[in-house]
Amino acid sequence: MAKRYDNGVTSFTYATAEIQVAFPETDVCCRWCPFLKHYDSMDRDKCGITEEILFSKEYRGYKCPLVILNTVDVKEILKR
Repeated sequence: MAKRYDNGVTSFTYATAEIQVAFPETDVCCRWCPFLKHYDSMDRDKCGITEEILFSKEYRGYKCPLVILNTVDVKEILKR
């Protein structure tokens, strides 16, 4: 049974998650992100992580939490 907070909340517990997303070449934009969500009823795109409404898939959202790490050649990936 879920707790109820009728008297308010006295603290928050924060958590974080680490994810990896691979973008083609150096084309780091929402268009290629697996967390991009499209809502047909509103004809809008939204980030599945931040819930930010995206006005263009050609760029990264203002609230995008992804940190660019490095670029790996496809040949290196196929060697693994």
